[in-house]
Amino acid sequence: HLLESLEQKGLAGFVMKESKKYFSPAQPSKLVENLEEKKKIIEEIIPELDSLSDSITEKPRVVIFEGVKGVRAILKDVLEEKSTIYHYGDIISMRNVFAHVFPQYISERVKRKIPIKIICKKEEAHKELIKTAKKEYREFKFIPNDLKFESSVFVYSNKVAVFNLKQEPYFAVLIHNNDFYNTQKNIFELMWSLIK
Repeated sequence: HLLESLEQKGLAGFVMKESKKYFSPAQPSKLVENLEEKKKIIEEIIPELDSLSDSITEKPRVVIFEGVKGVRAILKDVLEEKSTIYHYGDIISMRNVFAHVFPQYISERVKRKIPIKIICKKEEAHKELIKTAKKEYREFKFIPNDLKFESSVFVYSNKVAVFNLKQEPYFAVLIHNNDFYNTQKNIFELMWSLIK
């Protein structure tokens, strides 16, 4: 079967002697000719493939992260992207769940000069964060205490991460989509402008 396949590709030939088939290899240069032929075919269709690729609208990528380690992967991604973070929601749960890594996260964010804008309730636990806000590239706006944020949302670099850290099982949903990101960012900016 392999010899017949090589024969069909022009890489082997045969002769019949006394009703027996004798195969012989083609010149090695034939391999290069075959590759050049394939390259030429690919080069001819690339413009058409490019135009098809350009016409395809962006598909959203949605990933669910579970457990503390999984959710921490998003915090790492936030730092890697190095873009402004728009954060609204339940900060206290996030600080409690990531108590041992949160100081490192803040330190690394400050080191990379990544600004963060936060909309949340004003609580006792925020006192220190408010004191260090300016030097840690952090801005706050506070909502009335009777409003409840049960989850936490990060809007950053064409991505939106929704964290559920109130109780186990902890999980987060990361949506990577430009339209969704822009919508969430506009909602955040609208809230930011309306809060006194």
